Amino acid sequence: MSARIAVVDDDAGMLELLSLVLGKAGYKVHVYPTPGRFFDGVLKNKPDVCLIDVQLPGMDGREVVRVLRANPETGKTLLVLMTAHATLPGDAVMGLEIGADEYMVKPLDMDLLLVRIAGLLARRGGATSAHEVMRWGPVSIVPEEHRVMFGGKDVAFTHLEFQLLLAFLRQPNRVLARSWLLQTVWQSSPSVSTRTVDKHVESLRRKLPPFGKKVETVVGVGYIFRP
Repeated sequence: MSARIAVVDDDAGMLELLSLVLGKAGYKVHVYPTPGRFFDGVLKNKPDVCLIDVQLPGMDGREVVRVLRANPETGKTLLVLMTAHATLPGDAVMGLEIGADEYMVKPLDMDLLLVRIAGLLARRGGATSAHEVMRWGPVSIVPEEHRVMFGGKDVAFTHLEFQLLLAFLRQPNRVLARSWLLQTVWQSSPSVSTRTVDKHVESLRRKLPPFGKKVETVVGVGYIFRP
């Protein structure tokens, strides 16, 4: 079955282009010019992926992401934020922090967009089929459900904290440079400060003390997880 994609953007030309490109790629596409119509359509059609423009009439796209994440019916939908090229430093980080799975800058590279969408769907599908549960001591992680449990109790994680935790668990005993983490976890531009990584590692250490004690700082480079 073809994946379903919903797009909300007040630019009619962009809606037409995305409908054409995504349709040719084999996706079932529904496009909406306003957040109101988008929400109605999402609840009706249950898309697998939503492409959400940040600059929308009457409602910021980041608020749209928050609403979707808060609704049990749409909380696990894959979300891609789109913004104009005049984005400010830190906007991508903010978008991911509030729950977006990807952050694309306009003018969109359509080939890259298709790759990102395919990657998101593949990761979601792989996790679903394998029912992957990762465990380390008292910590259990269910990637499919974006869920972290410590001592049998759920711990709230932001999107970036969760992805950072997975990066450490999947690459133990390897030095992960801050620059590498920014490129792979944050998928950010060089303008984002490496201090962002430090703050998120500090957060991991607070939320998961036993795990945090095993994450060592490599001065001037990054971090290493020694299980």
